[in-house]
Amino acid sequence: FFTDYIEPDLLHVEEAGQVYLLMKKEYRISRNVRLAWFLSHLNQVISTTPKDKLINSVNELDILSILPNGWQPEDSPAEQSYLLVPSTQVTFLARRYRFIIELDLSPSTGIVDDITGQMIFDEVFQTLSHCLHGLAKAFKVPGTELMFQPEIFVTILAYSSIIGLQSHQVFFNFSS
Repeated sequence: FFTDYIEPDLLHVEEAGQVYLLMKKEYRISRNVRLAWFLSHLNQVISTTPKDKLINSVNELDILSILPNGWQPEDSPAEQSYLLVPSTQVTFLARRYRFIIELDLSPSTGIVDDITGQMIFDEVFQTLSHCLHGLAKAFKVPGTELMFQPEIFVTILAYSSIIGLQSHQVFFNFSS
């Protein structure tokens, strides 16, 4: 259904290995819209959205970064156009994320782990701490100098079979 035909004048354009797109903030963009973007740009030359236009953009999707095949973090790709091909990996970044984490605090977490020598209950909270630090940490979008730190909303639920509550208990609500 798709062909590998590429216009002759596009043969000199380097293929995109990875593309990072920023989704609109106001509402969640469905997978169908994301797929439609990919298919409508397939075998087309694409380029990044200028940084000054990102702040007030009304587009559903803006291209943050395009990396050629074989790109390494120490490389600084030139601001150029690339060809979107079927093998291009596309990553969609949202301006806000919502997470629900449910902790199992049942009696089985009160045992000692044979390998670490710690109670599993303690490991649950250490792992939760690492997870929250990782979620809240800003990062550079590969191929750019842009620091990306989306809004993060986290709800933590605690489950314990000892306490017979009729509903989930919200342990913590967090947003950054």
